[in-house]
Amino acid sequence: MITQKERRQFARFRPKEGTMAVNHHVLGPIINISMTGLVFRYMNETSNKTISDMVSIFLGSDNILIEDLTTKMISDKIVSNGSIFLQTSTRQRSIQFINLTKTQRTKLEDFISNKTLEIYSPN
Repeated sequence: MITQKERRQFARFRPKEGTMAVNHHVLGPIINISMTGLVFRYMNETSNKTISDMVSIFLGSDNILIEDLTTKMISDKIVSNGSIFLQTSTRQRSIQFINLTKTQRTKLEDFISNKTLEIYSPN
């Protein structure tokens, strides 16, 4: 049996319930997070509105906000279609962090160490 080697340098973690990705266009729950990026879901109209490359991580229950992380989109796909009445769909976006400041990196390390529940496994 041939297994595919994990390409990621850092493990992915499941964040505490309520952890959200926020930018000027969307808000949605973070599915998994690592030191190099995250995956989040969001609702989208059927229009092709572009989403900003800046993302913040928000966990209101713990008063955490890691602001203005510069990102690069890796993938964006539909995970479910909305009703014909709402004209929306649920999408899942994978993003990579780029050019983090030392402060952002330290806050991200602290968040992953203290506010994630387990190593993420897609199965």
